[in-house]
Amino acid sequence: MAGGRRGSVGVWKGQRVEYIPLDDLVLWTENPRDPLEGAYTNDDVIRRAIDKRNEGQWQLHKLAKEMGDKFDLSELPTVCKIDDGPMYRVYDGNRRVILAMLRKRGFSVDGQRQLIPPDFPDPMPCNVCDKRTALENVERKHKGKGSWKQYERDCFMFRYMGGPKTVLMKLEDLIGAVTEWPILNTGFVEKDVFNKKHLEEMGLLPDEPDFGVPSELLRELVEAIAGKLDNELNTRNARNNPASALPKDLIKRLKESQRRHSANKKTDTQEKAHADARSHSMPEPVAESEEQDGADLFDLPKVPVQDSTLKENRKARTRQVSSSPVAVFGGPLHLKSGNVNNMYRTLEELWNMYRNEDIQNREAFVPIFRMGLRLLTETAASEHWEHGGLKSYVDAYAERGKTNLRKRKEGQDLLTFVSNHQVSPDNLLRLLQSGAHAYASTRAEGQTLAMSVLVGEMLTLSHGRS
Repeated sequence: MAGGRRGSVGVWKGQRVEYIPLDDLVLWTENPRDPLEGAYTNDDVIRRAIDKRNEGQWQLHKLAKEMGDKFDLSELPTVCKIDDGPMYRVYDGNRRVILAMLRKRGFSVDGQRQLIPPDFPDPMPCNVCDKRTALENVERKHKGKGSWKQYERDCFMFRYMGGPKTVLMKLEDLIGAVTEWPILNTGFVEKDVFNKKHLEEMGLLPDEPDFGVPSELLRELVEAIAGKLDNELNTRNARNNPASALPKDLIKRLKESQRRHSANKKTDTQEKAHADARSHSMPEPVAESEEQDGADLFDLPKVPVQDSTLKENRKARTRQVSSSPVAVFGGPLHLKSGNVNNMYRTLEELWNMYRNEDIQNREAFVPIFRMGLRLLTETAASEHWEHGGLKSYVDAYAERGKTNLRKRKEGQDLLTFVSNHQVSPDNLLRLLQSGAHAYASTRAEGQTLAMSVLVGEMLTLSHGRS
């Protein structure tokens, strides 16, 4: 390969072919094929792509074999300039660019000697355009070719093309459904099983954020559906009535739960209307002291309620109290002094305040805490590796942390709790990364608590007092 200067030829409808040095290309970490959240280098992405555990998503060996011994100029990567600097982000053609980088650098990983990249030019010809055009090219090339599964396509359309948040996306956010049951990740399930009509027949409320039922019951339903796919529930059987293939007792419990949800929602609406009417008809009380102001503002239990109607309304309101006996982080940790210990102690204190209902605005707490878990683990990782970051830390300590849990007196109970909430060394990285999304995607309290238990063991291994 011969090095050279960057050059360009022609411009057509906002697109031009430009020869760009490989060192100036940045791989797209949010590639729907295998998205990564956070700060990752090209080497991080390459390591993930050539990891044999991810061959199903990347299929680099298959591509290298199909390409033969040289790069075909008919398939140019699509790239966009990053701000005003010299670098370009690769939106389409990441696999080809990875093969080119492997060829240039001689990047070696144990067990990957059989991967022989084709010959590539450097600088490399690329289609340079704006981001919108690049995303449209990505959609056009991958939308109907089977290179993405349904969930990955849904995420791409939602994040970049203004598409709706689909049922598969909601179920992944609520209970980790696609991660736990990959068999759900098909167009048939999305369009035929999980369409609005069929969800209603199963006893769900499709327009509600939580489908109108508790997460435990929702999980039971999805697990039952996953177990029926390919046998009793497929394109030939029960396609027009998937509820008929499911246990009747389960459907009955779902519908009863949905009715209770609707009744509670109606009661909450009436309470809010009553409270609003009172706030408009009654004069605002004058506080005698700053302490009294705060008590009225946050409705602390110590303040007596004078109005009997208001007492009844408060009595009817459901309190958001978790019945789980599991302690955050699996119990107190004994860590070395420093940033990691300080962050851990802050998160522990915040969680206990949340559990004791000392936080008034509780709705957004769990996803914010989950973001804190990610920041905590990233900080722990940064103290061990200059490069590699969160993934390296999880790879090094998650499985060992699970093993350590078994050795504890209450270890089996903790392992069962962690497992029941679909948290494992294999998916912990993904769960931590999802904490960077909008809060609605990470509201599962039980799963977040289970994550903290595993993270607690990892921190004990990496930062525990000797």
